Amino acid sequence: MIVSGIPGSGKTTLAAPLAAGLGIALISKDTIKESLFDVLGTGSLEWSQSLGRASHVIMYRLAAFAPSAVLESHFWRHKAETELEALGNLAVQVYCRCPVELAVQRYRARAQRPDRHPGHLAEHQAEEVIRTWSESEPLPLELRCPLVEVDTTRPVDVSGVVEAIRAAWPR
Repeated sequence: MIVSGIPGSGKTTLAAPLAAGLGIALISKDTIKESLFDVLGTGSLEWSQSLGRASHVIMYRLAAFAPSAVLESHFWRHKAETELEALGNLAVQVYCRCPVELAVQRYRARAQRPDRHPGHLAEHQAEEVIRTWSESEPLPLELRCPLVEVDTTRPVDVSGVVEAIRAAWPR
């Protein structure tokens, strides 16, 4: 199962309780990337982006061996679909939808939180980085699997989303 959406749309907040509610593993790109920061260190924006790409590759490799898992990340539309579909057996895409302005506000606030992993350097959250994802219309990935869209502008009824996933899941 894929949890997708733009940065700040609520993916991470939703993915953990969804995985728990479904009784399956969570594989989060940021968890992998933060572990790489811990071992390999932080650096330039280019270094961070390289670790982000490596994190996706690791996520896909882990998912290939998992009988079921929730994969959570900001997947780039028209780039991630080929790799995700190569995994086979995509069950459902959960797309976190909120207005871009709200996602940008959340993204900026998250960058200032003292509990944010130190690998996410402030310069990696700069306006030019935000523009890369905020200036195009946010849309779900084009995957050949059922789509469950979740409005994340307010607290989400996780049990309701779990039920929608179960109803859409082609077991």
